[in-house]
Amino acid sequence: MSKKRVQSASSYYPCLRYLQRCGGRAKLSQLNFSRDVIQKLVDSNLAKVANTGAGFYLELEKKS
Repeated sequence: MSKKRVQSASSYYPCLRYLQRCGGRAKLSQLNFSRDVIQKLVDSNLAKVANTGAGFYLELEKKS
């Protein structure tokens, strides 16, 4: 039986803080966080991946 690893909020918190310090966006190819951490941010609607034409960026979602 395979075990699924559950990620807590603390596992993606450093990535979230990094994005906040970078002005809300960072080039996806330059991030040193795992794919699972980035996917967790996207699934939680905390961040999105945007294609700007000059590359892919991970951006914080705007909360209204």
